[in-house]
Amino acid sequence: MPLPHAAKHSARHAAHHSAKHPAHHAEDQALDRGAASATPAATLPSSFPSTLPPSTLRCPPEELVWRQRQAASLMATVASAVAGHTLNLLDHWQACLVLTDRDGVVLASYGHQQLLGNDAALLHPGARWREESLGHNAIAETLNAPRANRLARIALEAHDAECLKGLASASAALLAPASWSASRGLAPGACEGCLGLICDPYRVRQYSLGMLGVLADDIEQRRLGEAHGHDHHLLRLHLNRSQLDSPSAALLAITPQGQVAAASRRGLQLLAAHLELTPASENAANASNSTAHAADSDSCATRDDIHLLLGQPLARWQLDWAPLAQLAEAQCVTLTQHPRFTGYTLCAAPPRPRVVPRAPAKHPESQPPAETAARETACHPSLARLHHGDAGWARVCELLTRLVNARLPLLLQGETGVGKEEVVKALHQASHRAHQPLVAINCAALPDELVEAELFGYRRGAFTGADPAGREGRLLEANGGRLFLDEIGDMPLHVQARLLRVLQEREVTPLGGGKPQRVDFELVAATHQPLSELVKAGRFRADLYYRLCGASIALPPLRERHDIAGLSRALLTRLCREQQRELPRLTPAFLDRLTQHDWPGNVRELDNVLRLALALCDGPTLEPCHVMLAGDCLASQGDCPASEGQIARQPSQTSGQPSLHDLSSAEELQSALDSLGGNVSRLARELGISRTTLYKRLGAA
Repeated sequence: MPLPHAAKHSARHAAHHSAKHPAHHAEDQALDRGAASATPAATLPSSFPSTLPPSTLRCPPEELVWRQRQAASLMATVASAVAGHTLNLLDHWQACLVLTDRDGVVLASYGHQQLLGNDAALLHPGARWREESLGHNAIAETLNAPRANRLARIALEAHDAECLKGLASASAALLAPASWSASRGLAPGACEGCLGLICDPYRVRQYSLGMLGVLADDIEQRRLGEAHGHDHHLLRLHLNRSQLDSPSAALLAITPQGQVAAASRRGLQLLAAHLELTPASENAANASNSTAHAADSDSCATRDDIHLLLGQPLARWQLDWAPLAQLAEAQCVTLTQHPRFTGYTLCAAPPRPRVVPRAPAKHPESQPPAETAARETACHPSLARLHHGDAGWARVCELLTRLVNARLPLLLQGETGVGKEEVVKALHQASHRAHQPLVAINCAALPDELVEAELFGYRRGAFTGADPAGREGRLLEANGGRLFLDEIGDMPLHVQARLLRVLQEREVTPLGGGKPQRVDFELVAATHQPLSELVKAGRFRADLYYRLCGASIALPPLRERHDIAGLSRALLTRLCREQQRELPRLTPAFLDRLTQHDWPGNVRELDNVLRLALALCDGPTLEPCHVMLAGDCLASQGDCPASEGQIARQPSQTSGQPSLHDLSSAEELQSALDSLGGNVSRLARELGISRTTLYKRLGAA
């Protein structure tokens, strides 16, 4: 595959630049490991990514509209930050800046969008930049770990996709500001999206790649102001008075009581570097000891303990909030005798009143009610993938879409294997907490003597055999994210009482005592048992049942679904992708055999049946003979017939002749063997016995 125009230009420019400036050329090679002149590592075939299905490279138009609507606020902020000087720089460098959501789907692009020549569609909205779509690139690396890589903005990576060879990619994660409130406690900021810069590495120097970091800081500050500027004071600090409005300033959101409710990355670094060590709070003191030495280090902002500075009063930094809160928006104060912030200039902007736009008049004739209702209840793509045309599951997904961010505990009820865990994963991906932890706990698998220690954690010496360092419980691991309690009906009664208190107080006290710690998580519980019956029998607490059952959703079993064919195709597509093989063709008889089964094991059984069918199939087509259901036995040897299908359990087509299951004497077996051309393996398979057993019966004559 020939290189695109930009890559050819890079190669020619590299040769000229190397001869003229050998020292600079060595420096550029160190910066850009993905340049065409570098020695390539093991790469994917040259046809990559054209061999992938179109849905892997681009999302459908209706999904793109949904994603852009969800990220409308972020898109508006980025467009405002990019306008002006940044657009001029992109045009001068012939570089392209793309904004993706947290799933790697391009929402908008700015600058030189013809950089990839014939593959320019990868820079247009709807293109997917995850690794499974385009291989290794900076955007995918950042989104795989947005917190760890949020400051790895200018790392240049080798590309797998041929269309990106010879180009550089840089990225910066866009994280919502971490925040604190008296009612909800600490909430770390989730990843909202990613900025990616695609450019010619020899045209764009290192200083211009640093522009991406400055732009990300600017967007972070704008988002913080939009989220907290209406009910908090915005306090800015900088050593240079003229730089108070720049992205390099520290931005803090302060409550009317003088507590730090939110802070930008630079604001957190400044607080950590100038923390006044007082015994006001044990947690904050521990955080200060671990972060005070990291004044201007980028690694400081990736530590979890630095967020513990949120919620602390400004008095800890010897800043008197009362006079600062009285400052007018245009006033600034330069500290001269402060023990920590000498020379810093401060300005405080008062809360801005909320402006609620007047809703435009509705014209029923412009939008049909049915169309409006369908648009309002459209399922999130991760939830829509749970059903493939079944009306019952479509209603479940629609209900989950309405409840996904309702901060309401959910109770999922359904048979074992119906897919409760997959529902919770899809629900989490569709929520605002998608990039926060999802902690799943199987209550039936926890030993009774360890269940409390596993859930709530413990202090040193809490019990015999405890880890000397103590352990953080699973409930604390779910802080900021979602907690999934599977098989909640098997939780012991004494643990139910402690869990109820956690759900009521939103505080976790570890075994062995200690200070309670605030937690904030969304709760989903699941069970295959009728909890209402367990409550009547005294095996489950009624108060916990009503605390869990904010909304109870029954998941239909597989035997009641009418989309088994579509579900089977989706599962086979996923399995073939895992096994890196082509998807076989599904015959109507194969699908009929699947739909006629009653599926006592639900989706888990279907998944195993399809895995076995793929293992038995050597050709391009899946036949009924590849379906081995419960009670079927595999023959010890022999090949599966490619077209005839199974004969076992089918009556003979000739009137008066017994079926194969009715054959008992050696003569009848020999006659059946002759009719099959002497194929012992096939006859054994149709009878559901091994070849050894068949030989014994044939030799009994």
